[in-house]
Amino acid sequence: MKEQIEVIINGQPKEVEIKSYTFQEVVALAFGSYDETQKSYTMISTKKNDDGGKHVTSYSFGDEIKMKEGMRINVDSTNKS
Repeated sequence: MKEQIEVIINGQPKEVEIKSYTFQEVVALAFGSYDETQKSYTMISTKKNDDGGKHVTSYSFGDEIKMKEGMRINVDSTNKS
């Protein structure tokens, strides 16, 4: 079994493997599936820096997200293009 870490996705703790995830895989973790008919998803992650500050990253379709312990990810969907 691969090593598991805890991340927070849309306010809910999730146990995930330490690896890179596609944008679509993270959407599926957030909503249970990836809906190709959905016009738009937005994704932002925050992670505390060593100095206590926050590092914020925005992701879009086609990006890969490397999961790290304690990472917080917010995924939103919209029908607006």
